Amino acid sequence: MIKGSDTREKPNKNIKIIFEIFSIIFMKKIFIVWGREGELSRYLAKFLGADFKKVYIKKWGPIKLPAFFRYILQSLVTLVIFIKQKPNIIIVQNPPIFLAFLAYLYCTISRAKLAIDSHTAVFLDKKWILFHWLFKFVAKRSTLNTCHNFKNLEILEKWKVKPAMVMQFYNPSYDLKRLNEPMVNKDLDEKIIDNNIMMVNRFANDDDWQTVLETAKLMPEYNFFITGQPNRKDKGKIKKASANVIFTGYLKHEEFLKLMWRCQVILAFTLRRDTVLWSIREIMALKKPFVATDSEVLRYYFKDVALFTQSDSTEMKLRIKEALSSEADIKENINKFLVKEEIRWEKEIATFKKFLR
Repeated sequence: MIKGSDTREKPNKNIKIIFEIFSIIFMKKIFIVWGREGELSRYLAKFLGADFKKVYIKKWGPIKLPAFFRYILQSLVTLVIFIKQKPNIIIVQNPPIFLAFLAYLYCTISRAKLAIDSHTAVFLDKKWILFHWLFKFVAKRSTLNTCHNFKNLEILEKWKVKPAMVMQFYNPSYDLKRLNEPMVNKDLDEKIIDNNIMMVNRFANDDDWQTVLETAKLMPEYNFFITGQPNRKDKGKIKKASANVIFTGYLKHEEFLKLMWRCQVILAFTLRRDTVLWSIREIMALKKPFVATDSEVLRYYFKDVALFTQSDSTEMKLRIKEALSSEADIKENINKFLVKEEIRWEKEIATFKKFLR
Protein backbone atom coordinates (compact mmCIF):
# COMPACT_ATOMS: atom_id res chain seq x y z
CA MET A 1 0.00 0.00 0.00
CA ILE A 2 2.74 2.45 0.94
CA LYS A 3 4.83 1.65 -2.11
CA GLY A 4 1.84 1.97 -4.37
CA SER A 5 0.97 5.33 -2.85
CA ASP A 6 4.54 6.57 -3.37
CA THR A 7 4.44 5.50 -7.02
CA ARG A 8 1.30 7.49 -7.68
CA GLU A 9 2.64 10.65 -6.03
CA LYS A 10 6.00 10.80 -7.76
CA PRO A 11 4.72 11.68 -11.28
CA ASN A 12 2.76 14.63 -9.83
CA LYS A 13 5.86 15.86 -8.02
CA ASN A 14 7.98 15.41 -11.11
CA ILE A 15 5.48 17.34 -13.23
CA LYS A 16 5.55 20.21 -10.72
CA ILE A 17 9.35 20.28 -10.80
CA ILE A 18 9.35 20.28 -14.62
CA PHE A 19 6.84 23.17 -14.64
CA GLU A 20 9.03 25.14 -12.23
CA ILE A 21 12.17 24.56 -14.34
CA PHE A 22 10.29 25.49 -17.54
CA SER A 23 8.99 28.65 -15.85
CA ILE A 24 12.45 29.72 -14.71
CA ILE A 25 14.17 29.05 -18.07
CA PHE A 26 11.56 30.07 -20.63
CA MET A 27 9.00 32.35 -18.95
CA LYS A 28 10.39 35.87 -18.73
CA LYS A 29 8.75 37.75 -15.88
CA ILE A 30 9.07 41.49 -15.30
CA PHE A 31 7.81 43.43 -12.30
CA ILE A 32 7.45 47.12 -13.20
CA VAL A 33 7.08 49.99 -10.73
CA TRP A 34 6.55 53.67 -11.49
CA GLY A 35 7.51 55.38 -8.27
CA ARG A 36 10.26 56.57 -6.00
CA GLU A 37 9.64 53.80 -3.48
CA GLY A 38 9.47 50.16 -4.47
CA GLU A 39 10.83 48.03 -1.63
CA LEU A 40 7.61 46.08 -1.23
CA SER A 41 7.38 45.28 -4.94
CA ARG A 42 11.10 44.45 -5.11
CA TYR A 43 10.48 41.96 -2.29
CA LEU A 44 7.54 40.34 -4.09
CA ALA A 45 9.46 40.20 -7.38
CA LYS A 46 12.24 38.25 -5.65
CA PHE A 47 9.84 35.51 -4.53
CA LEU A 48 8.13 35.35 -7.92
CA GLY A 49 11.44 35.08 -9.79
CA ALA A 50 10.68 38.28 -11.70
CA ASP A 51 13.12 40.87 -13.01
CA PHE A 52 12.41 44.04 -11.00
CA LYS A 53 12.35 47.32 -12.92
CA LYS A 54 11.79 50.71 -11.30
CA VAL A 55 11.01 53.46 -13.82
CA TYR A 56 10.82 56.87 -12.19
CA ILE A 57 11.73 60.12 -13.93
CA LYS A 58 11.28 63.00 -11.53
CA LYS A 59 13.24 65.68 -13.40
CA TRP A 60 14.22 66.70 -16.90
CA GLY A 61 17.58 68.29 -16.21
CA PRO A 62 16.96 70.84 -13.45
CA ILE A 63 13.19 70.99 -14.16
CA LYS A 64 10.84 69.05 -11.89
CA LEU A 65 8.31 67.33 -14.13
CA PRO A 66 4.54 67.48 -13.56
CA ALA A 67 2.96 64.03 -13.27
CA PHE A 68 1.49 64.17 -16.81
CA PHE A 69 4.87 64.64 -18.49
CA ARG A 70 6.53 62.19 -16.11
CA TYR A 71 4.05 59.50 -17.11
CA ILE A 72 4.65 60.14 -20.81
CA LEU A 73 8.43 59.73 -20.43
CA GLN A 74 8.03 56.70 -18.17
CA SER A 75 5.67 55.14 -20.73
CA LEU A 76 8.31 55.44 -23.44
CA VAL A 77 11.01 53.93 -21.21
CA THR A 78 8.66 51.11 -20.17
CA LEU A 79 7.75 50.29 -23.78
CA VAL A 80 11.45 50.06 -24.64
CA ILE A 81 11.88 47.58 -21.76
CA PHE A 82 8.94 45.49 -23.00
CA ILE A 83 10.16 45.47 -26.61
CA LYS A 84 13.74 44.59 -25.66
CA GLN A 85 12.98 41.90 -23.09
CA LYS A 86 9.77 40.48 -24.61
CA PRO A 87 8.35 39.25 -21.28
CA ASN A 88 5.79 36.45 -21.13
CA ILE A 89 4.47 37.74 -17.82
CA ILE A 90 4.20 41.37 -16.70
CA ILE A 91 3.44 42.30 -13.10
CA VAL A 92 2.76 45.93 -12.30
CA GLN A 93 2.46 47.95 -9.12
CA ASN A 94 -0.76 49.95 -9.05
CA PRO A 95 -0.95 52.98 -8.65
CA PRO A 96 -0.55 54.56 -11.05
CA ILE A 97 -3.30 52.84 -13.01
CA PHE A 98 -1.80 54.26 -16.22
CA LEU A 99 1.09 51.79 -15.90
CA ALA A 100 -1.39 48.91 -15.68
CA PHE A 101 -3.23 50.24 -18.76
CA LEU A 102 0.01 50.52 -20.74
CA ALA A 103 0.95 46.97 -19.77
CA TYR A 104 -2.54 45.79 -20.76
CA LEU A 105 -2.15 47.33 -24.23
CA TYR A 106 1.21 45.61 -24.69
CA CYS A 107 -0.13 42.28 -23.42
CA THR A 108 -3.08 42.49 -25.84
CA ILE A 109 -0.61 42.66 -28.73
CA SER A 110 2.06 40.31 -27.41
CA ARG A 111 -0.31 37.87 -25.65
CA ALA A 112 1.74 38.12 -22.47
CA LYS A 113 -0.02 37.59 -19.14
CA LEU A 114 -0.72 40.56 -16.87
CA ALA A 115 -0.90 40.61 -13.07
CA ILE A 116 -1.81 43.79 -11.19
CA ASP A 117 -0.65 44.26 -7.60
CA SER A 118 -2.88 47.06 -6.27
CA HIS A 119 -1.93 49.05 -3.19
CA THR A 120 -4.53 50.54 -0.86
CA ALA A 121 -3.98 54.08 -2.17
CA VAL A 122 -5.46 53.22 -5.56
CA PHE A 123 -8.71 52.14 -3.88
CA LEU A 124 -9.09 55.04 -1.45
CA ASP A 125 -7.21 58.18 -2.51
CA LYS A 126 -9.37 60.82 -4.21
CA LYS A 127 -7.01 61.31 -7.15
CA TRP A 128 -7.21 57.60 -8.01
CA ILE A 129 -10.94 57.20 -7.35
CA LEU A 130 -11.44 59.45 -10.39
CA PHE A 131 -9.83 56.70 -12.50
CA HIS A 132 -11.68 53.72 -11.03
CA TRP A 133 -13.46 53.28 -14.38
CA LEU A 134 -10.07 52.59 -15.97
CA PHE A 135 -8.98 50.43 -13.04
CA LYS A 136 -12.09 48.23 -13.43
CA PHE A 137 -11.58 47.96 -17.20
CA VAL A 138 -7.97 46.75 -16.91
CA ALA A 139 -8.52 44.60 -13.81
CA LYS A 140 -11.28 42.59 -15.50
CA ARG A 141 -8.95 41.84 -18.42
CA SER A 142 -5.85 40.82 -16.45
CA THR A 143 -4.75 37.30 -15.56
CA LEU A 144 -4.60 38.02 -11.82
CA ASN A 145 -5.34 40.85 -9.41
CA THR A 146 -3.76 41.03 -5.98
CA CYS A 147 -4.41 43.50 -3.16
CA HIS A 148 -3.10 43.88 0.38
CA ASN A 149 -6.02 43.38 2.75
CA PHE A 150 -9.55 41.99 2.94
CA LYS A 151 -11.17 45.43 2.63
CA ASN A 152 -9.43 46.00 -0.72
CA LEU A 153 -10.57 42.55 -1.84
CA GLU A 154 -14.18 43.43 -1.01
CA ILE A 155 -13.97 46.30 -3.52
CA LEU A 156 -12.58 44.05 -6.26
CA GLU A 157 -15.30 41.48 -5.60
CA LYS A 158 -17.95 44.22 -5.72
CA TRP A 159 -16.59 45.14 -9.17
CA LYS A 160 -16.81 41.43 -10.13
CA VAL A 161 -13.07 41.29 -10.80
CA LYS A 162 -11.83 37.69 -11.04
CA PRO A 163 -9.47 36.16 -10.18
CA ALA A 164 -8.47 38.30 -7.19
CA MET A 165 -6.63 37.49 -3.99
CA VAL A 166 -5.04 39.12 -0.94
CA MET A 167 -1.23 39.12 -0.74
CA GLN A 168 -0.37 39.92 2.88
CA PHE A 169 3.39 40.15 2.70
CA TYR A 170 5.80 38.14 4.80
CA ASN A 171 8.60 39.74 6.77
CA PRO A 172 11.87 40.52 4.94
CA SER A 173 15.14 39.33 6.45
CA TYR A 174 18.05 41.66 7.17
CA ASP A 175 21.74 41.30 7.95
CA LEU A 176 21.91 42.38 11.59
CA LYS A 177 25.70 42.70 11.44
CA ARG A 178 25.33 45.42 8.83
CA LEU A 179 22.69 47.15 10.92
CA ASN A 180 25.10 47.30 13.85
CA GLU A 181 27.63 49.17 11.72
CA PRO A 182 27.86 52.97 12.19
CA MET A 183 25.37 55.05 10.24
CA VAL A 184 26.59 57.11 7.30
CA ASN A 185 24.89 60.12 8.89
CA LYS A 186 27.25 60.54 11.85
CA ASP A 187 25.35 63.51 13.30
CA LEU A 188 22.19 61.43 13.46
CA ASP A 189 24.04 58.41 14.84
CA GLU A 190 25.44 60.49 17.71
CA LYS A 191 21.94 61.59 18.74
CA ILE A 192 20.84 57.98 19.26
CA ILE A 193 21.77 57.37 22.88
CA ASP A 194 19.07 55.96 25.19
CA ASN A 195 15.27 55.97 25.32
CA ASN A 196 14.66 56.26 21.56
CA ILE A 197 11.28 56.16 19.83
CA MET A 198 11.02 56.14 16.02
CA MET A 199 8.07 57.07 13.85
CA VAL A 200 8.00 55.66 10.31
CA ASN A 201 6.88 58.70 8.36
CA ARG A 202 6.90 60.27 4.88
CA PHE A 203 4.96 63.49 5.56
CA ALA A 204 2.23 62.16 3.30
CA ASN A 205 -1.36 63.27 3.89
CA ASP A 206 -2.18 60.09 5.81
CA ASP A 207 0.85 60.21 8.17
CA ASP A 208 -0.16 61.04 11.76
CA TRP A 209 3.07 62.82 12.71
CA GLN A 210 1.32 65.77 14.36
CA THR A 211 -0.10 63.54 17.09
CA VAL A 212 3.41 62.17 17.63
CA LEU A 213 4.69 65.74 18.16
CA GLU A 214 2.08 66.21 20.90
CA THR A 215 3.05 62.88 22.44
CA ALA A 216 6.74 63.87 22.49
CA LYS A 217 5.84 66.90 24.63
CA LEU A 218 4.33 64.51 27.20
CA MET A 219 7.50 62.33 27.22
CA PRO A 220 10.50 64.71 27.41
CA GLU A 221 12.76 61.92 28.70
CA TYR A 222 12.55 60.14 25.32
CA ASN A 223 13.98 61.09 21.92
CA PHE A 224 11.46 60.91 19.07
CA PHE A 225 12.98 60.31 15.63
CA ILE A 226 10.59 61.19 12.79
CA THR A 227 11.64 60.14 9.29
CA GLY A 228 10.71 61.69 5.95
CA GLN A 229 11.28 64.90 4.05
CA PRO A 230 8.92 67.65 5.27
CA ASN A 231 6.78 69.62 2.85
CA ARG A 232 6.94 73.40 2.80
CA LYS A 233 3.46 73.68 4.31
CA ASP A 234 4.58 71.61 7.32
CA LYS A 235 7.65 73.64 8.29
CA GLY A 236 5.75 76.05 10.55
CA LYS A 237 4.44 73.19 12.68
CA ILE A 238 7.86 71.53 12.73
CA LYS A 239 9.44 74.65 14.22
CA LYS A 240 7.08 74.32 17.20
CA ALA A 241 8.23 70.76 17.96
CA SER A 242 9.75 70.09 21.38
CA ALA A 243 13.51 69.73 21.80
CA ASN A 244 13.32 65.93 22.06
CA VAL A 245 12.05 65.55 18.47
CA ILE A 246 14.64 64.83 15.76
CA PHE A 247 13.56 65.14 12.14
CA THR A 248 15.82 62.83 10.15
CA GLY A 249 14.90 63.92 6.62
CA TYR A 250 14.72 61.29 3.88
CA LEU A 251 16.86 58.24 4.72
CA LYS A 252 18.15 55.62 2.32
CA HIS A 253 16.76 52.23 3.15
CA GLU A 254 19.76 50.84 5.02
CA GLU A 255 20.09 54.03 7.09
CA PHE A 256 16.36 53.81 7.81
CA LEU A 257 16.77 50.23 9.06
CA LYS A 258 19.82 51.13 11.16
CA LEU A 259 17.79 53.81 12.90
CA MET A 260 14.93 51.37 13.49
CA TRP A 261 17.38 48.82 14.90
CA ARG A 262 18.69 51.38 17.40
CA CYS A 263 15.28 52.43 18.74
CA GLN A 264 13.30 50.74 21.51
CA VAL A 265 9.76 51.28 20.19
CA ILE A 266 8.54 51.97 16.64
CA LEU A 267 5.40 53.92 15.77
CA ALA A 268 3.43 52.99 12.65
CA PHE A 269 0.48 55.31 12.19
CA THR A 270 -1.77 56.14 9.29
CA LEU A 271 -4.87 58.29 9.04
CA ARG A 272 -5.98 56.40 5.91
CA ARG A 273 -8.60 53.75 6.66
CA ASP A 274 -8.25 50.11 5.56
CA THR A 275 -4.48 50.37 5.18
CA VAL A 276 -1.80 47.82 6.07
CA LEU A 277 1.62 49.41 6.36
CA TRP A 278 4.66 47.65 4.87
CA SER A 279 6.74 49.20 7.66
CA ILE A 280 5.04 46.84 10.14
CA ARG A 281 6.66 43.91 8.32
CA GLU A 282 10.05 45.62 8.56
CA ILE A 283 9.47 46.30 12.26
CA MET A 284 8.63 42.65 12.95
CA ALA A 285 11.65 41.50 10.95
CA LEU A 286 13.76 43.32 13.56
CA LYS A 287 11.56 41.99 16.42
CA LYS A 288 10.81 45.49 17.65
CA PRO A 289 7.85 46.38 19.91
CA PHE A 290 5.52 48.67 17.99
CA VAL A 291 2.41 50.77 18.38
CA ALA A 292 0.04 50.97 15.40
CA THR A 293 -3.13 52.80 14.42
CA ASP A 294 -6.23 51.32 16.01
CA SER A 295 -8.10 50.29 12.86
CA GLU A 296 -10.23 47.31 11.90
CA VAL A 297 -7.75 46.12 9.28
CA LEU A 298 -4.62 46.40 11.43
CA ARG A 299 -6.31 44.67 14.35
CA TYR A 300 -7.45 41.88 12.03
CA TYR A 301 -3.91 41.11 10.89
CA PHE A 302 -1.72 42.07 13.86
CA LYS A 303 -3.83 41.76 17.02
CA ASP A 304 -1.44 39.15 18.46
CA VAL A 305 1.72 41.24 18.14
CA ALA A 306 0.90 44.97 18.19
CA LEU A 307 -0.33 47.60 20.60
CA PHE A 308 -2.94 49.99 19.22
CA THR A 309 -3.90 53.60 19.77
CA GLN A 310 -6.27 56.17 18.41
CA SER A 311 -4.96 59.50 17.17
CA ASP A 312 -4.65 60.83 20.73
CA SER A 313 -1.40 61.88 22.41
CA THR A 314 -2.39 60.76 25.93
CA GLU A 315 -3.40 57.28 24.75
CA MET A 316 -0.31 57.09 22.56
CA LYS A 317 1.92 57.81 25.55
CA LEU A 318 0.27 54.97 27.51
CA ARG A 319 0.75 52.48 24.65
CA ILE A 320 4.43 53.47 24.23
CA LYS A 321 5.00 52.92 27.96
CA GLU A 322 3.24 49.55 27.70
CA ALA A 323 5.43 48.56 24.76
CA LEU A 324 8.58 49.45 26.67
CA SER A 325 7.56 47.42 29.72
CA SER A 326 6.40 44.41 27.66
CA GLU A 327 9.35 44.15 25.27
CA ALA A 328 10.22 40.51 26.07
CA ASP A 329 6.61 39.30 25.74
CA ILE A 330 6.11 41.19 22.48
CA LYS A 331 9.25 39.67 20.95
CA GLU A 332 8.08 36.19 21.93
CA ASN A 333 4.67 36.85 20.38
CA ILE A 334 6.31 38.07 17.17
CA ASN A 335 8.40 34.90 16.94
CA LYS A 336 5.28 32.71 17.29
CA PHE A 337 3.38 34.86 14.81
CA LEU A 338 6.10 34.58 12.17
CA VAL A 339 6.06 30.77 12.23
CA LYS A 340 2.40 30.78 11.14
CA GLU A 341 2.97 33.68 8.75
CA GLU A 342 5.68 31.85 6.82
CA ILE A 343 3.27 28.99 6.07
CA ARG A 344 0.61 31.44 4.88
CA TRP A 345 3.08 33.33 2.70
CA GLU A 346 4.35 30.19 0.97
CA LYS A 347 0.77 29.22 0.10
CA GLU A 348 0.01 32.67 -1.32
CA ILE A 349 3.17 32.71 -3.46
CA ALA A 350 2.32 29.22 -4.76
CA THR A 351 -1.20 30.41 -5.68
CA PHE A 352 0.19 33.50 -7.44
CA LYS A 353 2.61 31.38 -9.49
CA LYS A 354 -0.13 28.90 -10.38
CA PHE A 355 -2.24 31.63 -12.02
CA LEU A 356 0.71 32.80 -14.11
CA ARG A 357 1.81 29.43 -15.51
